[in-house]
Amino acid sequence: MKRSFWIALLASFVLVNEYLATWLLAVFVGDLDMQQAYAKTFKFASFDSYIFTASFRAIPYIALALLAAKSKLSLSANGQLNLWLMLIALAGFHLYGYWGMQYTLFTPDSASSTSALAVIFIPIWALVLGSAGYALFHTVSLISQYFKRH
Repeated sequence: MKRSFWIALLASFVLVNEYLATWLLAVFVGDLDMQQAYAKTFKFASFDSYIFTASFRAIPYIALALLAAKSKLSLSANGQLNLWLMLIALAGFHLYGYWGMQYTLFTPDSASSTSALAVIFIPIWALVLGSAGYALFHTVSLISQYFKRH
């Protein structure tokens, strides 16, 4: 796989997290300016909390990295496209999940008492959906190979 994929994978893992979602919510939903949004986002942030959530977020990223490194997907253009699409979907799913988890912080609604569990379950669901996407890609690939031969 090309270096750009690995850089994008690492950047996505590091940057697409609950802090990015909070900052985007503060700007777009909370109508705060950039500086106020930054202050609100990182008011209670710590390196320990980042590492804690990153340990869960790493699960689907490690799975995608292993798939890219060990499979033959990176050898074909379709496979490379699939890996890029899986990375985009993975980052998008994380951002969507963290957005939903924290949306009520910037609205009059009250947050669910169990919304913090999303930090654990968003990466697990991302892995499940990523696996389903890979299975779908693999099935379509096998079907297309079958029809090419016959």
